[in-house]
Amino acid sequence: MRQARQEAKGAKKLPLNLLDALRALEKSSMLKDALGEDVMASYLRLKHDDWNAYSRHLTEWERQTTLDC
Repeated sequence: MRQARQEAKGAKKLPLNLLDALRALEKSSMLKDALGEDVMASYLRLKHDDWNAYSRHLTEWERQTTLDC
């Protein structure tokens, strides 16, 4: 079966997770100029905290397949 797939020429791929999105955001001078450095720094700090909390969470699949019970 053929898959219908369209790609925009010159379009960049979206980040696959929050950490990649934050890394891209940190490089954006346009958003830093629009939001201001203080807002940008606060938002990045908050979202990095979210990522760290998520990274510490074990899913049910991880519990079943990687932990000795």
